[in-house]
Amino acid sequence: MLSLILAGETVFLPAFHLGRYFKSSLLSTFRIDEFQLGSLGAIYGVFAMACYVLGGPLADRLSPRKLLAASLVLTALGSLYMATVPSFDGLRILFGFWGVSTILAFWAPLIRATREWAGEDEQGIAFGILDGGRGLASALIALIAAYAFAAMVGADAAIDPVREAAAVRKLVYSYGGYCLFAAGCVWFFVPDPKPVRASEADKEQRDKLSVRRRLKLVLRSPATWLQAAVIVAAYSAFKMIDNYGIYAEDAYGLTRTSSAKLIANISFVRVGAALGAGWIADKHLGVRASIEICFGVLIAAYAVFLFVTPSPGLAWLMIANMVVSCLGFFALRGIYFALLEESGTPRELTGTAVGVISFVGFAPEIFMGPLTGWLIREARASGNVLVGYHQIFWILAILSAGGMLAALALRWFGAHKPSSERA
Repeated sequence: MLSLILAGETVFLPAFHLGRYFKSSLLSTFRIDEFQLGSLGAIYGVFAMACYVLGGPLADRLSPRKLLAASLVLTALGSLYMATVPSFDGLRILFGFWGVSTILAFWAPLIRATREWAGEDEQGIAFGILDGGRGLASALIALIAAYAFAAMVGADAAIDPVREAAAVRKLVYSYGGYCLFAAGCVWFFVPDPKPVRASEADKEQRDKLSVRRRLKLVLRSPATWLQAAVIVAAYSAFKMIDNYGIYAEDAYGLTRTSSAKLIANISFVRVGAALGAGWIADKHLGVRASIEICFGVLIAAYAVFLFVTPSPGLAWLMIANMVVSCLGFFALRGIYFALLEESGTPRELTGTAVGVISFVGFAPEIFMGPLTGWLIREARASGNVLVGYHQIFWILAILSAGGMLAALALRWFGAHKPSSERA
């Protein structure tokens, strides 16, 4: 599980860490604006969306160990190219490549390996451990990177562009190194699936499903689409963390290095949120009820962002509210795939179900980056950048309400499902 945790976070470092924790420096080094960065995320998302579906059946047939290791090595190679500071066209190609390398042979195998690692009654805890562990790895790497970046460029508001670009390149190299290290851990420490006993193998052969049949079974289940709706709302909320640092700079006057350290420290919330949500979901409330509560927390947090006027003296409230919202969406990330077990998705359909649900659920990867980038850019150009952030918070509040409704519908679906079909 430690290897899965390390792999599950490091594979996304090259594509996302700079934009999340060092957004202003990334924009200035590569000479792009918020909307262009968002469009790179959209390119990544388009390729990733296709790979979610294609990678699902792949995960049901091949060894997760080999698939995960290959993905990590390919992603690391991409980071070497990024360190050359390519043009915007080069970045487009790179992010399309990463959309394939980080998803096709990675995401569904990661979910499959985690689900097989856990027992039927410990799915929430298992996925909580996975995402909480990923959060710990991400926060530690981000904190190290933030302090290293500050040491390389200084803590002043005015940063020398040459030193800043050199620091960004070193961070990119380090992300590639993390990927290679994780690939080695996966290759040597993640076991292949256990062989099926002969009697079970005979039954499996008789009941073997074609890819078309698997897709049909998954697509006709209402639970598939409701789970996807939950993830759309939760992942949209999560994507806002990419803008928290620049929001702190624009609304509360933090410096680039201060905002990077702030978001890195807040990211530690992910560990407790994911683990706590998994434990509560398995031992007390159930996955669906826990998800409903998390969306309620998010709605409340966005209300504070919307109706409290930013000022330097209220920076403490901004930080507290960021923590609250992070608790909400990190908890959701920790348990939303545990809905597979609670909704009765057959284990032999895990890869296919994950592919379809992820194809829809992670659609915000395509539209949230360009949308938020465009809103911020246009509001900045009009002279009041806070208007753009307010528009984003309204969108997220509405999506969170939709996610809560989807979870309630999933509860109703589970209650009215024929007993013979329930998990």
